[in-house]
Amino acid sequence: MAYVSLYRRYRPNEFSSMIGQQHIIRTLKNQIMTGAISHAYLFTGSRGTGKTTTAKIFARAINCLNPKEDGSPCGECAICKALADSSNMDIIEMDAASNNGVDEIRYLLEKVKFAPSVGRYKVYIVDEVHMLSPQAFNALLKTLEEPPEHVVFILATTEVQKILPTVLSRCQRFDFRLVPTQETAGLLQRIFDELGMPYDKEALYAIAEAGEGCVRDSLSLAEMCISYCGEKVTYDGVLDVLGASSPEVVLDLTACILAGDVDGSLRRIDDVCKQGKSVKVLASDIAKTLRNLLYCRNCNNANKILNMPRELFAKSNELAMKFDNAKLLRSMEIVCAVDGDLRYGSNARLVLEAAVVKACDEYCSIDAQGVLMRLKSLEAKISQGRIAVAAAPQAGAPQSGITDTAEKMLVHLLNTLKRRAMHVEYAYFSKLNKDQLSLRDADLVIKATSEGQKKSIEFYRDEYESILREGFSGFGRIIVEVAVVEDEIKLNVESVKKVFGEEKVNITNGGNNNG
Repeated sequence: MAYVSLYRRYRPNEFSSMIGQQHIIRTLKNQIMTGAISHAYLFTGSRGTGKTTTAKIFARAINCLNPKEDGSPCGECAICKALADSSNMDIIEMDAASNNGVDEIRYLLEKVKFAPSVGRYKVYIVDEVHMLSPQAFNALLKTLEEPPEHVVFILATTEVQKILPTVLSRCQRFDFRLVPTQETAGLLQRIFDELGMPYDKEALYAIAEAGEGCVRDSLSLAEMCISYCGEKVTYDGVLDVLGASSPEVVLDLTACILAGDVDGSLRRIDDVCKQGKSVKVLASDIAKTLRNLLYCRNCNNANKILNMPRELFAKSNELAMKFDNAKLLRSMEIVCAVDGDLRYGSNARLVLEAAVVKACDEYCSIDAQGVLMRLKSLEAKISQGRIAVAAAPQAGAPQSGITDTAEKMLVHLLNTLKRRAMHVEYAYFSKLNKDQLSLRDADLVIKATSEGQKKSIEFYRDEYESILREGFSGFGRIIVEVAVVEDEIKLNVESVKKVFGEEKVNITNGGNNNG
């Protein structure tokens, strides 16, 4: 006998075997029990959620002579046995993807007027109905609205947005949901038990989660894992089939990203790539790990939701408590944002590495979220005493690191500049904040600019020589440059020379050195 795949072998034959669609099953069962059968149904939802399977069960159930208490077909009566034969003409399945023209619909409509051969209803199941052409839809409209009493249409589609509104208004619409991971894992457990295949419970949840709500995908993956693992389906075996990295490795990489460790993050990505793992799967795993950390940080029953191994959950919970929601959310958004580039880009690894570096370094982001993270980081450093913050000095008060004598000279200089209608900017940087220096890396900067004119005077310090030790303790050579000198501010220049020493003053005019 030819081998039959798991998703075909374990396709439900009655409503009680369906999972994840109880809101639909309950409605259909009540219609069967009360006889309130509609003339047209539209089943829509993601692939592998049970649309065609439900349509087949419903088609047999409405023809069954002795339906069960839950509305399912009995499978024992003459009609059920007749409908089970693939040659029966009362349940017609049509693939609209390959029969999407108006001629095919016209041929179908010609057969509608004939009565069913054995049952009460003739059921037309049109799969992928969104593939019909507009002309084919228009040809179907009248019959779909007022079909013969013995005809029921069941239209199935994964892309309901492509269905004409005129068709939607003529059907009872049922939206099939993605099947929860818990229910898919339970189905896998029953199947594995029936097959006598040993398994790790974590492996079943990994398979169910990888299916992303699609039961057919989960069963196909389970079949691959059985073939790969052989005697027992293990968690590591499932990861190998998926091309995924160990959760501990991904958690370690995520910890490096959150800690801002660019070196550690890139090295771990390199290790994963050397093992031949999928970069796209790795990006998805990082995003899922960050999602898990958000659950750990914010939900009291996080592990019941995530169904993670105990040791992995403990490590995840410990890591989650080290960072706030803003940090976790920003990193997750950055990694998730590259999904399209990973899918269509020429070099997926470069895309992921760029995203990881951006997530590590808050200064790589110029958006509001990045600025917020930098402010939070600065606040944390200040609160921990890692950055010394001095109160702003009062007007006329000596600056830190400047003696009273030096302060008097500075005040005299500034007053002289102000009397000459110069706009003065005064900035003082101590050596403790040397990394923040600007304007030629000066510890002392005095910049004066004539209001409304292109005139400026700039004083800056070169830190490699020492002068005026009594006035400027710890300061090096001070050079005064007058960018523009005219007769009206010569008095100002003379004052500068008196303060700093004539031999230390360079005077330039229009780019020419005059002293």
